[in-house]
Amino acid sequence: MDFCCIHQNCRDREGVPQQRTYQRLEGSDSFEDDALGRFELEHALFKEALGSLGSFYSNPATLVFMLTRFPDDYGDAAKYTRSGNTEQYFNRGWCFCESSWAMLTKPSGKLLDLGRSTGAETSWYQELVITCTAGRRAPLLPDAFDVQLQSKGFTNGKDDLPRVAELYRSAFAQRLEAGEALRYDGLQWGDEEAQQLAAVLASGAAPRLQGLDLRGNRVGDEGAARLAEALRAPGALPQLQLLDLGDNCVGDEGAARLAEALRAPGALPRLQELNLGGNRVGDGGPGPAALRAAWAEAGRPEGGLVLGD
Repeated sequence: MDFCCIHQNCRDREGVPQQRTYQRLEGSDSFEDDALGRFELEHALFKEALGSLGSFYSNPATLVFMLTRFPDDYGDAAKYTRSGNTEQYFNRGWCFCESSWAMLTKPSGKLLDLGRSTGAETSWYQELVITCTAGRRAPLLPDAFDVQLQSKGFTNGKDDLPRVAELYRSAFAQRLEAGEALRYDGLQWGDEEAQQLAAVLASGAAPRLQGLDLRGNRVGDEGAARLAEALRAPGALPQLQLLDLGDNCVGDEGAARLAEALRAPGALPRLQELNLGGNRVGDGGPGPAALRAAWAEAGRPEGGLVLGD
């Protein structure tokens, strides 16, 4: 829908809008068929609108749909191929950028992959949302985004690739810096996603973060260890009050690494609640014991630490 709302390079040499979008000639600032592309005012509006896209896609209040595949009964594949960019969804430059924006701080149920829909869902939350939230990826640091972006397909690669990289970097800084709560619950994330998220947190990109919800995922000891490294990074999360890792796969080793993070000088000064209920952390073993001891030594609220299978 955003493409339809922004002035495109569709004016012919007389300035009359056409249904097609003109392409720039390779190695030149001119358009094919001597087209004008856009009037100067349209170009100014285009630039202004483009700079605002990240705010819409990444805003926690907006609902974003990803159409990662066509429905089985889609009738005219030729319409898709005429654009010149026939890559799959996550290999298309703009789709990769827009979905990456939406993956930054949006709550779990606000980003839906309609390509996962079976078409047989009869209810919104109980079926469609649960089905279509699966497969969401963890947020990317701008440098990691830039690396992946190099392999993506663009219809106008010369112009779009550096522009997209800068737009992502701007939206990342804006959204993470202001974020006070991150809800990534029930996304089927494992250790790989936890490691990717840990890199974002360790960078200090979220200085105002107060609550991090990772309930109902598949994070194990390795993922917990990576998160622990991020938590103990000096100044990374100075405002964090709640860390919810309930109903994951964290065991004794992961608990021990979290205990080390709690003991690190200056780490997590405001943490009041740590939930590891529904994991593989039992009452015995050195990991839970170390976690309880570290929690008590720091004078954190009694009852704020939850353990148990």
